[in-house]
Amino acid sequence: MSKTPLFIKLARPTYGRYLLWSNRIRSEGMEILTEMREPFLILGNHSQVYDPFFVSAAAKVHIRWVAGAYLFKLYGLKMLLGRWIGGISKQQGRSDLHTIRTISDALKRGDNVGLFPEGTRTWDGESVGFDEATAKLIKILKVPLVIVNLEGIYALKPRWADKKRVGSPVLRILPPLSKEAIATMSKEELYSYLVENLSFSYKRWQEENRIPFKGKAQAEGLQRALYLCPDCKSISTLETKKDIIRCTRCSMSARLDAFDQFTTLQGYNPFRDVPQWHDWEKEQLLIKIQEAEPGTPIFPTDRGVLFQRGEDNKLVTLSKDFSLSLNDEGMQVVSSNPVLFAQFPFSKMQSMIINAKNTIEFYHDEKLFRIRIEKEGSSLKYVELFHMSAFAMKAKKETP
Repeated sequence: MSKTPLFIKLARPTYGRYLLWSNRIRSEGMEILTEMREPFLILGNHSQVYDPFFVSAAAKVHIRWVAGAYLFKLYGLKMLLGRWIGGISKQQGRSDLHTIRTISDALKRGDNVGLFPEGTRTWDGESVGFDEATAKLIKILKVPLVIVNLEGIYALKPRWADKKRVGSPVLRILPPLSKEAIATMSKEELYSYLVENLSFSYKRWQEENRIPFKGKAQAEGLQRALYLCPDCKSISTLETKKDIIRCTRCSMSARLDAFDQFTTLQGYNPFRDVPQWHDWEKEQLLIKIQEAEPGTPIFPTDRGVLFQRGEDNKLVTLSKDFSLSLNDEGMQVVSSNPVLFAQFPFSKMQSMIINAKNTIEFYHDEKLFRIRIEKEGSSLKYVELFHMSAFAMKAKKETP
C-alpha cells in the first residue's frame, strides 16, 4: 500500500479542501481509487500546473506524480516536490530511462504513480497527443490502470491567461483496466484505448455541456497562444484587454465569451473558437517556413529577459537583456550587455518545450539551455516552428 507522507496528511484536509472549494471542483468516481488494490498507475489529460494537486486533494490514496525536471530546479520546490510529496522528476521532451526506472521501483514498493502522457499542458483545450511509448510503458509496468478526465479544468485558467475564471469543472475517474485485461491487449489495442479515453477535448465537452467559465479578463494573455492575425496575417501584432483580442496593424477585433467562443467585432475573423484559430495559424506557419528565403527572419524579434545554460544540475544565467530571432534554420540570441551572440541551429537540437513563465527550454548539442521572453510575447510560435522543422528534417532523411 502506498504510504502517505505526513505533509500530504496535513495538506489534504486543509489546503487540499480549500483548493477544490475555491475552484468549485467536484469529483465523480473517486471512490474507485480507494476500492482498488494498490499499487496502480493513474493517467490524466494535462491542463494546468495544479492538475496533480487537484487530483491528490480529491483522492483518498497517495499518488506520486511525475513532474517536469525544471520544477525540481526552482528554489523552494525541490524539497517540497522531492522529499515532502515524493514527486518523480522527468526531463520533458526527452527519453528518460532514469524516470522509467524510478516509476518501476516506486510501483514495486507499493506506491501509486500518476503521470500526464501528453507531457505538457494544453494551450487551446485540445489534446496535445502522445505516442505509443505510453502503451509500451503500461505493458512493461504490469499494474492496473486508471484514467482521470480533468473536465473544464483548462477553462479555470487557460495556459495563456493572466487571471482566473469561475466555472464548474469535474474530475472524472473512468472504470479501471486490470493488469490481466492489459496483458490480453496488444500494444496497438492499448494505445487505441488510451487515445479514445485520455485525449480530452474541452471544445467538445463545452459543446455538450454548455458550462460558462466567467472572468473579468476573459481574453487577456491570449496573444501568447494566438500569434497570427486572421485578417492581415501579421505575426506578433495581436493584443488583448479584458474580453477583447485585436490586431494593432489592421482593424480586426473579436470578443471571447464565457464559453470560449468568438464574436467578430471588426475586420475579418472566421474562427469560432481558440482551437480553430490555433489550427489555422499552425498551417500558415508551415506555409511561411516553406516560402521563406534561407536565413530570413520568420518572426519579428522578441525581447528576451532571461538566458540560461544548465551546468551540473544548476542553471547559470548568461543574460537578462537580449533579442531573440528565428529563421528557417534556427534561433539566434544577441546581447550587448554582456556582449553575446549565440546560434542554435534546429539540426543540432534534440528537444524543445515550454515550461513556466513563457520560458523555452531546449537541448542543443546535448546541453540544456533556457530562454525566457517578455511576458506579453508568444514562446509557443518558436516551439511549434521547431517541431515542424524537426518533422521536415526527419521526413527528408527517410525519403530515398
